[in-house]
Amino acid sequence: MDRRLCILGTLALSATAVLAQDAGPPQVIALAREEIKAGRGSAHTKSAASFIAAANKANAPLHRIALVPVSGDDNAVVYLQAFGSFADVEAARKQLEETIAANAAFKAALDRLDREEVDQHASQRTAYFTLRPELSYEPRTAEQTGKSRYMSITTTRIKPGRVPDYVDYLKSLNVARKKTGIDVHTAVYQVATGAPTGTFLAFTSLRSLSDLDDIRQTMEQSQKAMEEALGGADVVKQRRMLISEIVADGFNTVYAMEPSLSRPTALIAAADPDFWNPKPAAATKALAAKKEAPKP
Repeated sequence: MDRRLCILGTLALSATAVLAQDAGPPQVIALAREEIKAGRGSAHTKSAASFIAAANKANAPLHRIALVPVSGDDNAVVYLQAFGSFADVEAARKQLEETIAANAAFKAALDRLDREEVDQHASQRTAYFTLRPELSYEPRTAEQTGKSRYMSITTTRIKPGRVPDYVDYLKSLNVARKKTGIDVHTAVYQVATGAPTGTFLAFTSLRSLSDLDDIRQTMEQSQKAMEEALGGADVVKQRRMLISEIVADGFNTVYAMEPSLSRPTALIAAADPDFWNPKPAAATKALAAKKEAPKP
């Protein structure tokens, strides 16, 4: 990756909003996906960790959360960044460029890393998404996210011309959630640029993978109450038919938060300092164990 073009800004995660501030999820998020060539995972991990070390040494104005796959593509690494607006995106680019220009050692480190990574990436792609607060449901705080270990990201792609129908579908779903008091926490974003039109992302942070068991159990136990809140069995049947008509495709991916490749804000790091700022030996051991662990 050309580190000079990497959009790096103020990042704060929200338990389900991927990246949230205590006041709520950020208005804009950048999701950078790097597909690593087979057999180059270890080299990439080393380079990415070196980048974080160089950024720390230079006190560079950048923060990010790194996610490594638990499910989905084993060779894909995701970085999340948050911004208050696209004006902040532009300001972050300028600030980073100025930092590089003023710090010869940092520039040299970035040049070296660019050369190292030439044969590590199969592809790199960044997309920007904007928050849809009316489609989100009770996202948690940055402190709760800082104590999380995993992130579930559900990608939904809507057919052309059917986005308004999908918006109405989620709004009515949230009304039913409110009526039943169901314990759900998610933040929904819609693509602005860099991904197919009609792409929505829903983020849910997890303290552990066992949270997935709890979510499934909650859905099963609340099924009847949700059906009644939505208007009855006939309405639920109609909703199923509607969603099949408006959704082009969708999938869910679970990632593990990886502190050795991240540079969280002080707010996130303070929630669990031992996790986000581990000693080097502990971080290396934890990452190796994570890679060897079988998928659920």
